[in-house]
Amino acid sequence: MIRPLLLALAVLALLPAAGQASIRYGTGQTAAGPVPLLLDVYQPHGNATAPRPVVVLIHGGGFRTQTRTTGGIVRVARGLADAGIVAVSIDYRLQPQSPVPSARMRPLLDALPAIPIRPAVVAAADDTLTALGYLRAHARQLRIDLGRLGLIGSSAGAITADLVAYALDDLGIDAPRIRFVGSLWGGIPDVLGAQGLRRGEAPLFSVHGDADPTVPVAWEDALQSRARSQHVRALYDRVPGGVHGWGGTQFFTRDTGHGLTAYERLLAFAQQQLT
Repeated sequence: MIRPLLLALAVLALLPAAGQASIRYGTGQTAAGPVPLLLDVYQPHGNATAPRPVVVLIHGGGFRTQTRTTGGIVRVARGLADAGIVAVSIDYRLQPQSPVPSARMRPLLDALPAIPIRPAVVAAADDTLTALGYLRAHARQLRIDLGRLGLIGSSAGAITADLVAYALDDLGIDAPRIRFVGSLWGGIPDVLGAQGLRRGEAPLFSVHGDADPTVPVAWEDALQSRARSQHVRALYDRVPGGVHGWGGTQFFTRDTGHGLTAYERLLAFAQQQLT
């Protein structure tokens, strides 16, 4: 009985890190009243002797759907944890909730056109800042180093990550220093443009299909071009014929021409920037 038990424990030790579900990181206002904001923490195995780097993951869904437990985001979170990086996947307020962004976000709200999705776009960035504030306040308990902080987002989450890393400071909104951004089929809307990305800001890793019908590849192109002009490190997997999303870009399976998938290159990029 002892040997099978030991074997089972050994196998469990090799499994990807599990999420710590339903941590409340804050409260967001909606038309119907306040709602809880939740996150999951994916801790690497083993006891940390020093604070670890951390990456915040922001899911996609057009600012209308999906959650922090979306499959692609969870797979990336587990990959980061296996690489020794704490991963934090967050929920944020969505358009069907009729979010009411906080007063600090007024400059972003004013900068965007008055279209129905605008409050949700602003609320996503608002809630990301709230999550970062929570992590700062609980860094010791979570054993994380906020000086080594990355953001990864997909689709709407990538747009949010790009806004937080490159645009908010130019609008006068305080945001923490970010060490890298993983922008997966995202970019910054034309109305704001890529000019907020400046020399010395976060290195950029992008994946985008050049036939994406959902988020214009031109947004990612502009961000990458701006990064290069500002001498900011930038890697770009611009997928020929690729469309939107994890499957549309074959993110986890397609060889990018470097002997690695985009997923593997993203993990390597995160390690290079954070460790």
